[in-house]
Amino acid sequence: MRSSFAVASIITGIFCFFQFFGAEKAILAIIFGVLAFNEIKKENLTGRNLAIIGVLLGIIYIVILIAMLPYLSQLMSRLTL
Repeated sequence: MRSSFAVASIITGIFCFFQFFGAEKAILAIIFGVLAFNEIKKENLTGRNLAIIGVLLGIIYIVILIAMLPYLSQLMSRLTL
């Protein structure tokens, strides 16, 4: 049987890229992935690869968002003048 947290992790990891500033979904993807790892190890379930991908997508989105923040703040300062 597949871990429901692993499925939630990959779904939120994918959906964080569909909405700009989806940081809350990226954080949820990481949290669900960690919960899935614990659940998979404890109850001997499947879905480890889904959890890994969900965590990686969440981390990648956060890294991209942090890298873009200086450019976005510069753009916002130009638009408000």
